[in-house]
Amino acid sequence: MIDELKLLKGDDFVIADKIRIHHPKLSEIAAIGEREYYSAVSTICATPSDYKAVLYDHFKIDWYEVDEYEFFLMLWGSLSTDDIRLLLPNIECEKFEIVQKKDTQEIGLYNLEADIFIDKRIYEEMVDYIRKIHNMSKRVDNPGNESTKKYLLKKARKEAKNPNKEYHSVLAPLVSSMVNCSEFKYDHETVWNLNIYQFMDSVKRIQKIKDVNNVMFGIYSGNVDSKKISKDTLNWLGDIN
Repeated sequence: MIDELKLLKGDDFVIADKIRIHHPKLSEIAAIGEREYYSAVSTICATPSDYKAVLYDHFKIDWYEVDEYEFFLMLWGSLSTDDIRLLLPNIECEKFEIVQKKDTQEIGLYNLEADIFIDKRIYEEMVDYIRKIHNMSKRVDNPGNESTKKYLLKKARKEAKNPNKEYHSVLAPLVSSMVNCSEFKYDHETVWNLNIYQFMDSVKRIQKIKDVNNVMFGIYSGNVDSKKISKDTLNWLGDIN
């Protein structure tokens, strides 16, 4: 289980003796390039649902029948050591091969030189942590019938029509908004020292504070019935997840 207090502290996450996920600061992400960084993050955390059109149109595979871990193994070859150097500083992608253990028949990624084996458990811990620090949700689209399947494929094909469309920063508008927000205690200079989870937590917390203030204003002005509002809604100190 992920320790949220350690996330707020900004600690790196050690899964095994030789596998460490670095918890990057905004300044580190900006230094290597946000687009490149998030591309690697997205690839590591991708699910078959993210590639439904590719899987179905090019390989005639129903994405919802593909195992997430096996899909991760398939995508690993598209990553390079340079891509993941900030997030996984002690992992050299090119030195890993897909192998099957003779004793357990378990399939995983193995680096013979460093004696590192990435199995399904390590994969799950790794992607859970990476999603958590970036405020990313796991995408799982399971169609209940054929018409829903066709709709999801049509939508995915439309999204994939222009793969070279102009990139728009994920972090820039958030940083700009926060440093110009009175509730945020950092400025254009100090904000870059925050880890990505610390920053995203601040974004969500301040949004919750503003939501509570808006509801309270509605109650005091007589436009909102306080009896219909739960205590959790009015508690800006509560869980933001």
